[in-house]
Formats: sequence, structure tokens, C-alpha cells
Amino acid sequence: MKAVRIHDYGGPEVMRLDDIPGPAMGEGDVLVKLAAASVNSIDWKMRQGLMKLPLPRVLGRDGAGIDTASGKRVLGIGNFGRDGSHAEYALFAKELCAEIPSQLSFEQAAAIGIAGLSAWIPLVEDAGLDAGQRVLIHAGAGGVGGFAIQIARKRGAEVWTTCSAGNAHFCLGLGANRVIDYAREDFTSAGAIFDVVFDIVGGTVHRRSAEVLKPGGILVSLQASAVEPVSREDVRVKPAEIRATPERLKALMDFGFQVPIQARFPLERAAEAYELSRGGHVRGKIILQIS
Repeated sequence: MKAVRIHDYGGPEVMRLDDIPGPAMGEGDVLVKLAAASVNSIDWKMRQGLMKLPLPRVLGRDGAGIDTASGKRVLGIGNFGRDGSHAEYALFAKELCAEIPSQLSFEQAAAIGIAGLSAWIPLVEDAGLDAGQRVLIHAGAGGVGGFAIQIARKRGAEVWTTCSAGNAHFCLGLGANRVIDYAREDFTSAGAIFDVVFDIVGGTVHRRSAEVLKPGGILVSLQASAVEPVSREDVRVKPAEIRATPERLKALMDFGFQVPIQARFPLERAAEAYELSRGGHVRGKIILQIS
């Protein structure tokens, strides 16, 4: 099968489209003939050595295609212990798969995978975001941020988000009540008015996000980002643990998301897709078209 593998850690030069044997199934595995996979920021971060894995390695955390045993359309989420989804076939643990509903395409399902989980778990399960609360979502135009805006709005929250001026209308269209142009406005000038802040950016943004929380508020974040520590003791800080379950995946695929896809690449151009993601100005999701 064709698979995009990294042979060292670094930039696009370490990625190759290889012909390799198909994966060998074990007990509890689902072998999926992939139609689409998404590119997430964790992919290029792993390529550059965020996690040290045995090499060569197929990257890619989520993929959608046909279960070769049942013929059903499924979305699968990979784990770090085996090759990923940027290939023609991938193995997923049965407990990390869910059937794709008829209203979603393979591309839409793949786009929702990791990005949807990365929005749902911090906001719904960790923060318990509820109607009437005010939430600030950083990087609202990105894949995770765009799903987070929609989740927060559907739960009845007042949604603020940071984005570039060029993405303001895009974020408003997803359901944001107010946008903050991060290039021209300091989000901390809003004051301590938020019940929840969702940090997708990390770095100094993490520490400064605590400044805009009400006492007793919660700052939720993704673990893949390096963050500066928070000194306030009257707020909660929660790095989210992103894990798939069939129930979570089903809830996400039944949610009714708008699924913006900025760019599509064939498998052999995966390195270009990674570089677009690494640039940090993606509106929505990047998809690899596999079959």
C-alpha cells in the first residue's frame, strides 16, 4: 500500500511516499480502507520530534473509510502506539471507531475526528460549559476553534473569539457573538468577565488568559501546546486529555456541524498539507484525499 512516512525528525524533507506491506490485524482491530484523513497540528509537531517514536512512522491521527470486514463506513481515531492514517489502509482499535451517519461524507467525518474531540472534551466535559455563561475561545478560525464556537453557541453560551480581521465574518458565521482581532486588540482589555477560556494557542496566551477569568472560572487547554504557568489561585486550570470513544464520536458526527474545509491534497502532496497547517493561518480543516 501507499503510505506517507517520516524517516527522521525535521521538516518536509523527512517525509516520503513509500510502498509498504498492509498492516497486520490483531484481535479487536478494524482494518479501514481509507478515503480521507485530516491533517492536524499534532502531525507536523510529531514530525518535528515532539514525541520520539520508532522510525520510520506513518503519521495521521484520524481517518474515514470502509471497514474491510463489515463494509460499513467508519471514522477511526489512531493511537500513538501504531502507524497512523496518512496511508491507503489503517488499523484502528474497535473502541476508537464509530459508524459514519449517512448525512456526512468521508471528508466531513475525517475533519470532525480529532479536531471535534479537541473542542468537545475541554468545553463540554472539562469546563461543563452551560447556557448563560460567557466563553472566550482562542484561534476561532482554525479547525478546533471553529468546532468549539459551534459547540459553545449550541449550549447557549455567549461566545467571544480571537482571530485575524480577515476571519472575523467567518467566525461570526459559525456562531461567535463577538470577535477580537488579535493583531490590533489586547484580549485582556476586556477584563475579568469570562466564565470559561479555551486556550488552543499556548505560550504567553495561556498565562494571560487567566487574567480575563472571573473568580472561580476555568481555563481549559490542549496538552500539545507549551504554556506559561498561571499564578492566580482563584481560578481552575485544566489541560484536556483527548481520548476517543464510540459515544463521543457518534455525538460529534450527529451534532450538525458546519465543516469548513480550506484545502484538499492528494496523499502524495502530504508534505505541502503539513506545511500549510504549520503556517498557523488555516481557516477550517485540511484534508488528504486518499481514495
